Amino acid sequence: MAFFSFAEGSAMFDTTPIENLFLMEYLSTAPEACLRVYLYARMLALHPELGGDMAETARFLRMDEEAVYKAFDYWERQGLVRRLSDRPPTYALLPLRGEGQGAAPVMEQRYYAYRDYNASLQALFGSNLMEPHEFRIANDWLDVLGYEQDAALRLVQYGIKTSRSKAPKPRGVFDRMNKVAAAWADRGCRTLADVERVIAEQEDVYPVARAVIKRFGQKRDPSEDEVALVRKWVVEWKLTQAQILDACAETTKARQPSFAYLDAVLKNRMAGDDALWGELTEILRELDASQATPTPDQQQDYAKLLAEGFEPEAVKLAAIQCHRRKKTRFEDVKWMLERWGAEGIRTRAAAEAYVGELERKTVPVRRILELCGLERRPTNSDLAMVESWRAAHDPAVIDYAAACARGMQVPMKYMDKLLEDWKAGGVRTVEEAKARHEAVQKTRAADHAQTPPVNPALNYEQREYRDEDYGDDFFIDVVREYGKGGDKA
Repeated sequence: MAFFSFAEGSAMFDTTPIENLFLMEYLSTAPEACLRVYLYARMLALHPELGGDMAETARFLRMDEEAVYKAFDYWERQGLVRRLSDRPPTYALLPLRGEGQGAAPVMEQRYYAYRDYNASLQALFGSNLMEPHEFRIANDWLDVLGYEQDAALRLVQYGIKTSRSKAPKPRGVFDRMNKVAAAWADRGCRTLADVERVIAEQEDVYPVARAVIKRFGQKRDPSEDEVALVRKWVVEWKLTQAQILDACAETTKARQPSFAYLDAVLKNRMAGDDALWGELTEILRELDASQATPTPDQQQDYAKLLAEGFEPEAVKLAAIQCHRRKKTRFEDVKWMLERWGAEGIRTRAAAEAYVGELERKTVPVRRILELCGLERRPTNSDLAMVESWRAAHDPAVIDYAAACARGMQVPMKYMDKLLEDWKAGGVRTVEEAKARHEAVQKTRAADHAQTPPVNPALNYEQREYRDEDYGDDFFIDVVREYGKGGDKA
């Protein structure tokens, strides 16, 4: 019998020693559930008779068995617990080692080299415990990609911040950020300063990428390749979000809008001069405000027009004139400029003079069209005819011809023939025109009375029948054929 021992049952009320080193290094970072499991395990190590198995431990701590397993995994990664067996699971508590207390075995040194780093990672997720999968990824960032510890920790913080979940799980964060870490490492990102710089860029870039996806009518997160394209647009090309979203209108030409197609559109824009881009935008706005975003083809056409000597203000005036005529395509502007170019008009001053002259010529033409009973804009053909009439006839005679043409199917052509006839007949005044017109009308009326019009539908060759055409078999004698009973009686 031992010289001295606890009285029966008194061991239930003894103490469980906890080192101050544990309190200094682990208390502040360990999750609450893990602390509860560790403290209870320390007591069970002193009094194994108090705990039977994992299920009993879970019931006592009022926890799920799975949570208890994860807690032991946590302390195993911290170097304070070693797993002895899996079925059933058994563990051994390891002594804490402080500085100057001797080195741990080589295997333990390698396994627990990033203990503080791993603890800091776990602290970022609070009660959501990390698993070996996540720790392996985080350690690979240091060993394989070359990140510094504080840089890797900042990377995880950024992953948690950009997660859509209010309480992001470690697995989702690390799976997503592992690709990001590799891409940033390819850009030479290693230190905390490097990561902070890239994150600053991302905070300007990522919202733009999401806005583009929303403009495409999609609901998803942008891929790293898509974010890289947006980074080029925002950081290298200095484009604003408004400019990028404005260019999204061009992606409607593609079957499926994509960042690659949008990149091509923006590249075409960047290839041109900024001043030319602004000029063309203003021209398209005058043409049709709803389509004020230049396409690559329109940029090329505009550059050709400038190369042909057209002033930007002349092109803009052509757009205004097209809009007045309800022509809203850039092709209409090109057509009008071709006409102006044939007349040697390429400057704003020359174009204004030409347009003013057309307006001056249009006034009398409008009046003639109204006299004819036409409600439309004058055409170039109308202008040409009226010019030829005014050169040969008195304005009063032209007005009378318009009154005579009212109600005709093609009034302007009728007027042209009428005035040509009057010119050939030497008509000079309105009185002479009236006399000639009335005489022609009377002559036509008399001819119409003497020779009534023949319906052309009746003007066809008639067949002449002979007696031999009416043979016995031409008609059927119903009475003789069918009789009263209808049986050929």
